[in-house]
Amino acid sequence: MADNSGDLVVETHKLTKIYQNRQIALNDVTLRIEPGCVLGLLGHNGAGKTTLLRLLLGLHRPTAGWAKVFGQRMTPNAASLRCRMGYIPTNPQFPRGLTPITYLDYMARLFGLPAEVRKPRLASLIRAVDLLNASGDPVDGFSNGMIARLAVATSLINEPDLLIWDEPTHGLDPEARRSMLELIKTLAREKTLIVSSHNLSDIDEVCNHAAVLSNGHLIYFGSLQDLKGRMRKNHYELDLEGDQKAIAKAMQTIKGLSEFKAVNLRQRRLEVRMTDDANTASALANVCMTLADNRITLVSIRSIGQQTEQAFLDLVEKEESRGFARAYQEREAA
Repeated sequence: MADNSGDLVVETHKLTKIYQNRQIALNDVTLRIEPGCVLGLLGHNGAGKTTLLRLLLGLHRPTAGWAKVFGQRMTPNAASLRCRMGYIPTNPQFPRGLTPITYLDYMARLFGLPAEVRKPRLASLIRAVDLLNASGDPVDGFSNGMIARLAVATSLINEPDLLIWDEPTHGLDPEARRSMLELIKTLAREKTLIVSSHNLSDIDEVCNHAAVLSNGHLIYFGSLQDLKGRMRKNHYELDLEGDQKAIAKAMQTIKGLSEFKAVNLRQRRLEVRMTDDANTASALANVCMTLADNRITLVSIRSIGQQTEQAFLDLVEKEESRGFARAYQEREAA
């Protein structure tokens, strides 16, 4: 992304992690993250997302390669770098019996913040994450949403420049999830963020860049817009209004068009899948003309699957097919 390594918030080079000399969790990952980037980290379970985040935090040592944060090599002893980072793990846990005030005060003391800085900052954070009414209550009885908000406050207590949040919306109800996404958008104005998520619509809403991991390999790193530009735009759903027999007749005509490889009808919803080389505009125009000829009203038309989700699935599917092809070629060579 940038040429000047000194300006990078995160840089990795051939970063590799092998557990117990047999499980390759991360393989040869090289990426560069500039200030102000909001990076969505995508990948199926076991793809290597959490391993990458832990290596960036210095919680694990790499088997090979290296990670730099703020231009310096990250190691388990690099406490000065971690002081500039804020981390939320998946399913954050808090000590039983502590209240938000006592826990945040304890964390602020660990960062060495003096009382005159500590007290107003934790009061401000408790207000910001809307825990003021529960600030003196034990965390044992907190809901998932309240736990998530306390985790956010904890990750911000040291006023970090880089935030690393692993599945921050996991287990949240719709209202709590919406609140979390709005908070990420606000923080993105002044901080660099890495957000790992299974929810691709979350990534679509708050991130401007994406990194996609598959079986430990980095198979995409770049802008979210470019990722979506790679997707196959050939699958559409049309809601129709009109006589059922006329709709069935139109479907048979559309089935005969060379641009389509699959046409299905469910009640008054028509699903069409085009061939890979079809001209989308021309194919859809032919559909619309066929509907008009049969006096059918087109109520709505939409591309199937959210764009980021479809682009991600396409990318992983292609990578997996390449992997199978490589494995087959290696067996043939043997």
